[in-house]
Amino acid sequence: MRMNHITIGLFLPFLLAACASGGNPVASLKASHVHGLAVDRGDSNRVYLATHDGLFTVQNDTDLQRVGSSRDDFMGFSPHPSDPNILFSSGHPKGGGNIGFQRSEDKGERWKKISNGNPAGPADFHAMMVHPANPNHMYGWYKLRVHRSLDGGETWTVLPKQPPEVLSFAGDPRNENVVYIGTIGDLLMSTDKGESWTSMTSVFANDVVFDVEVDASTGDLFLATRDSGIERVSRGSEGGTIVEVMGKLPDGDVPQHLALDPKNPQIMYAFGKSHTLYKSTDGGKTWQKIL
Repeated sequence: MRMNHITIGLFLPFLLAACASGGNPVASLKASHVHGLAVDRGDSNRVYLATHDGLFTVQNDTDLQRVGSSRDDFMGFSPHPSDPNILFSSGHPKGGGNIGFQRSEDKGERWKKISNGNPAGPADFHAMMVHPANPNHMYGWYKLRVHRSLDGGETWTVLPKQPPEVLSFAGDPRNENVVYIGTIGDLLMSTDKGESWTSMTSVFANDVVFDVEVDASTGDLFLATRDSGIERVSRGSEGGTIVEVMGKLPDGDVPQHLALDPKNPQIMYAFGKSHTLYKSTDGGKTWQKIL
């Protein structure tokens, strides 16, 4: 895969522009416009950052690399749950308008539009998920409505019962019917592919759940929240839901995106409101600024 790259000391409120060793320019990366975070399924040393100005990776916690030539605004981003070569995205083309729903089969080097993502015209999914238990099931948030596809993104429907504003989606890796969403003030769960939603706990009544990730080995949820930092939600031995505060980012930073390493969920990354990328190697208890 061809990538332009620069090495950075990642405290990212700045616009970064440089030239790779081959002389090709690297476009500006606006860190304040990072919209998504994911660990490469095939390479745990590679983390994707979906941004306002295209797709980047951070390799070995040191190198920031642009993927491909696209400068589109990747508002929605989700990797395939098992094939590391396949990625999905939505958002805005550089020239304006909406992308709809698109797919890459070469780790983001090139993109192909699959569908509009919305029956009335191209969508701009600000939150998006490919379900880990069934990669043909897709969910997107557009114009205050949850959209769903059950055929790999070819056709989409707007679900009849709508939750509050969706900030993030997650799915149970063991059950294609179960979907989670983080919202402003709640963590919701559906057991019928998004047809209906119920609150999982009252703990988040005054909090914001920016992002939700699932540990595939245990089914536990990890949340990036405004007030409590990183939290874990698990099922108790006698039923009910247990919510634990795992840890907080340094200097009071607020985690807005979260990503678990699929091969080792003790390793996770968080992107903070201060435009800083962090890494934890102990399940979210302690965090270090990387690079």
